[in-house]
Amino acid sequence: MDDQNDAAYAGEDAAPGPDAFLSGLTEDQRAFAADNGWRNAESVFSDFHALQDQLSSAVMLPGESASSDEKAAFYQDVSKSWTPENGYRFDLPEGLAEDFPYDQAFAEEASGWFQEAGLHPEAAQKLHDRWVGKMADHFAANTEAAHVTAQKQAETTQAAHQALIKEYGAPESDGYQNVVAKADRAMTGLKANGIDLSGWFSEKGALTTAGADGLQQVADPTAVKLLAFIHDSALAEDGLPGLNTGGNGTNPFASDSLSLKEQSEMLERNPAKARQMILAAGRDPALFRL
Repeated sequence: MDDQNDAAYAGEDAAPGPDAFLSGLTEDQRAFAADNGWRNAESVFSDFHALQDQLSSAVMLPGESASSDEKAAFYQDVSKSWTPENGYRFDLPEGLAEDFPYDQAFAEEASGWFQEAGLHPEAAQKLHDRWVGKMADHFAANTEAAHVTAQKQAETTQAAHQALIKEYGAPESDGYQNVVAKADRAMTGLKANGIDLSGWFSEKGALTTAGADGLQQVADPTAVKLLAFIHDSALAEDGLPGLNTGGNGTNPFASDSLSLKEQSEMLERNPAKARQMILAAGRDPALFRL
């Protein structure tokens, strides 16, 4: 009898086995316990304490009722874990043109903005690539436009060149060199007298910089001939006295200012201008064998 009582008491004090723990659970609970490796109450409490430790250091998202300042403070705190202290280091996208002018200074400035915003490095790299891609598209478009413009300019220059050759001779000839020199001298003379047309003629493509051969490249034969006409008609060797006048501002062919010396010099130096001055004086150029 005593032995039986002792056995009974021993059975009551003994810890229940795994089967006893699981037997008191529903079928779903037993499956859940099996998935988590729980065979007894001790393992359940052990995992629960471990979960508490994890939750104590976990980041809690702001609730729906959180203010914008609270959300901003949360993001600023969280972003510290990935924001590089020394700024971002960007990789260049593939496929960029070799002559693409990558703006390193702006990239460093943008890196500071991304750092202030707390962007993740991957997000910062994506924004960087989008920006570089956009700039690359603009660069390619501008390069193509400049190429087309240069090509058109070259075609226009060639056409003007041929037009002047047809009228005045080869570029090395006196006729060609003379008309271009006159145009250039007229431009300089007008500017010296306070009439600066260089910008206007430049926009018209009248004269460009000299080529590799040292010859002035011409893009508009009409403008060049206009300047040459201004040279012959208005520019005296000593300045810009005006149309149809001599070096002293008078017309040596006019009856009230006749000057045989000036007439002779004008007829020899510039027959075209002499003819205009004779006509302006109301006389017949044929009398002067013009």
